Amino acid sequence: MRVYALVLASALGLAGCFGGTPAADSGVVDLQRTMKAMGQEWKGLNRSEEPESQAEHLAQLHTLAADAGQAMVRRGEQNAYEAGMGEFLEAIEQAQAALSDGDQVRFLALLEELDGLRKQHHCSFKP
Repeated sequence: MRVYALVLASALGLAGCFGGTPAADSGVVDLQRTMKAMGQEWKGLNRSEEPESQAEHLAQLHTLAADAGQAMVRRGEQNAYEAGMGEFLEAIEQAQAALSDGDQVRFLALLEELDGLRKQHHCSFKP
């Protein structure tokens, strides 16, 4: 009977390791998943023509970029990474302001600036 209880307890313990629910979020940012989601929002932003849709994509992109800014990158590059993400966030905020003001010319110019920042920093800090 003791052997049966020991085997049952071991089996239940292993079931938790392999088939259980995933562990709670430990506050660590999955940079690759976040960057992929940012890419999807970026594509959605560039495809949308309606200001409401563009505003939604910008808001989601801002949230994801803020999360990505908390991620850890290669040793020695953290400060440059955080500065780049800060610059990207500031440009998103400027684009949001231009969009809410209805300044389409400025908004499009800021999208080009965002694209340049995206390309520049993406090459430097691929996950």
